[in-house]
Amino acid sequence: MRSKKSKTRRTKKKVSKKVSNDKAFYFNTWQGFTGIKAKSLEEFKKAIKVVPIESLYYHLREDKNDFSAWLRGVLNEKKIADEIDKIKSEMLEGEHLRRAIYFHL
Repeated sequence: MRSKKSKTRRTKKKVSKKVSNDKAFYFNTWQGFTGIKAKSLEEFKKAIKVVPIESLYYHLREDKNDFSAWLRGVLNEKKIADEIDKIKSEMLEGEHLRRAIYFHL
């Protein structure tokens, strides 16, 4: 039986895993790059708190979900990506959208 401490270490390691710049998530708006990028789940979570709302809308457009695609494809965070997919269908706006995304990270 694994100890609680062992599980915490694995979880922490997973959260702090960083990817290279070419696989990082670059937060954009329709005007371009916001200057904010994330190379880990931890950085992504911090960024969600501060990026412009327009960036959230940009990445959760009707025709795509950049957040879940990156979480699933780059960080291999399938469960979180599935939750973000559900948020998109809820049609949340403004800070409600930000809080919902942050909650699932």
